[in-house]
Amino acid sequence: MTRETARGGPYQHLDGLPFALAVLRDSRIVHANPALLTLLGVGPAEVLGTPLAHLLEGREPQALPQETVWRTPRGTLPVELTLSESGGDLYVLVRDASGRVCQRQLLQRLAALGASLIRLHSEDEVLRHAFQGLAELRIPHGYLVPEGERVRLAHVDVGEGTPPLVTPSGDWCDLLRDAWREGLAYQELPSGDGGVLGPDWAALAGPTTRGGGVPRALCLRIETDGAPRALLALRSERVGEDDLAPWRMFAAQVSAALDAARTIGTLWRRNTALSSLNRLAAAAATALKPQDLFEPGGREVASLMGSRTVILLLRAEGADALELAWYQGVSPGAEHRFQRIAHAGSMSARVMEEGVPRVVDVAEFADPVRSFLRESGQVCVVLVPLQVRSHMVGTIALAFDAPRVLTDLERETLQAMGAHFAATIETHRLLRELRERAEELTRLHSELADTQRQLVERERLAALGELSAVVAHEVRNPLGAIFNALATLRRFQEPASPALTLVGILSEEAHRLNRLVDDLLDFARPPSPQPQPVPLPPLLEEAVNTATVGQPGLRVEWALEPDVPPLPVDARMMRQVFLNLALNAVQAMPQGGTLRIHARRCQGPPGATVEFTDTGPGVPPSLHERLFEPFFTTKATGTGLGLAIVRRTLRAHGGNISIESPPAGGATFRVQLPLEAPSMLSRPPPR
Repeated sequence: MTRETARGGPYQHLDGLPFALAVLRDSRIVHANPALLTLLGVGPAEVLGTPLAHLLEGREPQALPQETVWRTPRGTLPVELTLSESGGDLYVLVRDASGRVCQRQLLQRLAALGASLIRLHSEDEVLRHAFQGLAELRIPHGYLVPEGERVRLAHVDVGEGTPPLVTPSGDWCDLLRDAWREGLAYQELPSGDGGVLGPDWAALAGPTTRGGGVPRALCLRIETDGAPRALLALRSERVGEDDLAPWRMFAAQVSAALDAARTIGTLWRRNTALSSLNRLAAAAATALKPQDLFEPGGREVASLMGSRTVILLLRAEGADALELAWYQGVSPGAEHRFQRIAHAGSMSARVMEEGVPRVVDVAEFADPVRSFLRESGQVCVVLVPLQVRSHMVGTIALAFDAPRVLTDLERETLQAMGAHFAATIETHRLLRELRERAEELTRLHSELADTQRQLVERERLAALGELSAVVAHEVRNPLGAIFNALATLRRFQEPASPALTLVGILSEEAHRLNRLVDDLLDFARPPSPQPQPVPLPPLLEEAVNTATVGQPGLRVEWALEPDVPPLPVDARMMRQVFLNLALNAVQAMPQGGTLRIHARRCQGPPGATVEFTDTGPGVPPSLHERLFEPFFTTKATGTGLGLAIVRRTLRAHGGNISIESPPAGGATFRVQLPLEAPSMLSRPPPR
């Protein structure tokens, strides 16, 4: 087929048509009008006589989709074909589909962008991802947030070659007002001067990066929780009136993603707050004292609120002041400014009166707090009252270097944390007071029991004194007559007379009765020691030597440490105490044994300890306390007053006595004497 045949003949009338047209016969192009050649950018020789299937993806025209790609030596071109048949020829109307393909690709990418937003977990991420996607699609846009009678520009990207929008806020224009009311507003901007947008937003009508088209403005309403929140304004010649539905869907996707992110963020913040509260409660439950909670609790509050500077102030007991209990983030040496702060008129006092956390600007504080905060670059402080029921314990202060607004969740969480702090501090304070009162009650009960014992013993001693006086009067007179009679009988008896033995027995028993009377009188008579500093070793040696004389089977071991100080004692009375203890040990070893005397200095309380240890049979534990009761004895002979007198004498000196007796046998009587003499004037009568 020749060029002339293709360009002339019956198809010449097609050359003047404004649309691209090709004529096929036997599946080959026999005519291509100038509009088609211009559209394809090729010459006639490159298409005439060529099978159309070679140019259209290798398929016959009847099998091609409505939209396909035309291949030329200079490249490919998306086209839309319309086929018609006449007189055996197939007429192919060719339309340029490149704009539609680009538009479809744009909308597909827009749909993918909207679908990807739902996976994000924060509102900032959703908006940042949406703005980034629009920038990649080369669509100038602005994000506007209504604020009363004005609209604030929160984000803007107007594309390359256009001066950026610097207006922080502007008036409502018709486009914005219609979008806020209807959800979407569309406007062509043929003049490019932005008159329909108003002077504040005229830059949105400037030239686009693509150029050559009619700019159009599209404004979408963004919603959260079913209520309008912001406006997304777009400018592009690629935004057409036929494409409003996909853009409305994109706005809905952004709104849904913001709702989901807000829900996720709320749940995350609540979970974070709950976790912090749980950790704080666990620390409070295991704190043995309030100081154990200050550091972990303070760090937990600081981490939750994102503050580096935390100060814990507690009310001072018995004073109208706040004292520094714990701090974090305060420069070394600056903590002295918070060691003690007047409570009256302070911001802490105001917050404690209100009972709820609040944000306080630095300027509202008084010096030295205000100067410290300004020096450290802080602009506001969140004050948290520590309150349990109606009792205010103190405050926690969290400083911030940027303005801060408390959310309802943060306010509730901080109030709960403050309650944990206050409850722990108040509980330990009450426990301390309870322990002090319990100790006071125990002391009073002990004093009452001691006083009662003293009263009972005084009554017993008074009765015993009366009895002793009667016995002494009624027994001593007959004993005097007996002693005189015995002395007379001894003068009349011959040395070898059998009656002399009987006289000796009578004399021995009479002396035993006389000693019993002496013991009764000694026990009934309240001891009145006259203490003087006396070295103990001489008293011990004299008493032990007297008790062990004439005991050949007895061995004495001495362990007198050289640092034993002189003690304020009545030498006569203490010599008798040591003599009674030594005699008691000797009588416990009738067949002989070892008596060990150990004296040493003691520090708490300061004084000396003296131990008498024998190797006798020992004393059962059940009898340890009864040994010191009057008239109790385990011996065949004796009055049972010796150890009772010993204890009374030691207590009169401020000392005491105890006994140890191991199961293997033997006994140790341990005497403890103080380094300072007790006041005899203020001391009640000893038992």
